[in-house]
Amino acid sequence: MPPLDIQVQAQNRVAFRTIGCRLNQCETAQMQEALVARGYRLVEWDEPADIRVVNTCTVTAKSDSTCRHEIRVARRLDPKCIVAVTGCYAQIDPEAIAAIPGVDLVLGNREKLNLTDWIAERRGRDLEAPASSPRVSSPGVSSPGVSSPGVSRRPIIAVTPHPKHPAFEGEFFSHFYGYTRAFLKVQTGCDSHCAYCIIPLARGPARSMPAAEVLKQVRLLVSHNYREVVLTGIDLGSWGRDTGEGPLTNLLALLIEEGGADRYRLSSIEPPEMDEALQERIEQAGDRVAHHFHLPLQSGADSVLQRMGRPYTCSEYHAVATRLAQRFPDAALGADVIVGFPGETDQEFEETLSFVARTPITYLHVFAYSDRPGTRASAMSPKIHPETIHERSARLRELGARKKAAFQARLVGTEQRALVLAELSCDNRPVALTGNYQEVLITTSETLVNRFARVRLHRVETSGRWVAELTSLEDRAL
Repeated sequence: MPPLDIQVQAQNRVAFRTIGCRLNQCETAQMQEALVARGYRLVEWDEPADIRVVNTCTVTAKSDSTCRHEIRVARRLDPKCIVAVTGCYAQIDPEAIAAIPGVDLVLGNREKLNLTDWIAERRGRDLEAPASSPRVSSPGVSSPGVSSPGVSRRPIIAVTPHPKHPAFEGEFFSHFYGYTRAFLKVQTGCDSHCAYCIIPLARGPARSMPAAEVLKQVRLLVSHNYREVVLTGIDLGSWGRDTGEGPLTNLLALLIEEGGADRYRLSSIEPPEMDEALQERIEQAGDRVAHHFHLPLQSGADSVLQRMGRPYTCSEYHAVATRLAQRFPDAALGADVIVGFPGETDQEFEETLSFVARTPITYLHVFAYSDRPGTRASAMSPKIHPETIHERSARLRELGARKKAAFQARLVGTEQRALVLAELSCDNRPVALTGNYQEVLITTSETLVNRFARVRLHRVETSGRWVAELTSLEDRAL
């Protein structure tokens, strides 16, 4: 590759667009930190940039469409910039990405953490090629990236398959640009291979960050004044299974005792992995662990769960959710539901509606099923008509809205612990986030960013945020 000093030049403004999960957000932070260390300057997406990075998701067909749109937007915003496309969509279908006009770099999930080197490679090739000699893509791939008017160039594609037993990949980072909270990838990959899911192909086998490295990374974030750390992974509950350090309860106990963060939050976790030991440890931690649990459901019909290859029954899911609701009465309990899985009958959908209605779920994420290439479900039939999926999704979202409203009604008048974010509402009120995932607006003249406060919830505005009264502040100010 060309010398690294190629990267450090006047044209070094970099803008990022991250699509998808918290894991992607963490990896964006790692890429950003590496770029800043090499002399690049981060800018907002709506500012002029010399390099634009789209970190992609491919969990649904809608995600793919969103990614393609953002890639085209990147080129329109800065016709002469380098457009780099990274992440899961790039990993799964790099040729489709490369065929989008204006793409310069296509990097898979293993390659994107070396983004700085690939930018240097791109710039090095551009310097070597005469500006008067357009470079044409290989047959069947049309992918002009504009380095100067009238010049087209072949994108660099760097995507390698995941090995059978990969090591955990990830760089230490100290800043989570644009966020008050930090999202930390402690696990990636998945061994479950649910029928509908393409993520094992995009992310590879399950693997975990060793406990000592997690502790070191958390302490690094705490030293840079991050007070809430969100632990995230593709299959977070499987942490430590591959290294022999599991279960997740062990890691959480270590971080509570030695990590130093004021609050930890768990991202999505499979229902069987939210076991009694983990619940007990969370309960013992009090406010140190957010009472916010996201348990993917996918369907409320056992027959559909079986076809999906999910590792639990409805009764098992209900038992976990009920126990959480009893143990943590004010907790937010979220679920994902897929509507229109191949063969889903009217009766099976009605079973899902009934199950969600009687389960103590407080909010829903509803996804319309879409075939993902290479998955077992893509070969299943019959496919459900899009209009039917739309109608069912609307009914389920309406039920989810009612359950959310009922949860919010229970919270009126309660006192919650909230972290004040570096964010203001449209009328300049500070925004804070409670442990049970409620956004609250505080009326105050004080500068409270990154402080924990006790707030009393009064009412929910049309924006979905709470009007809250500040009752007290914790002593520690940064």
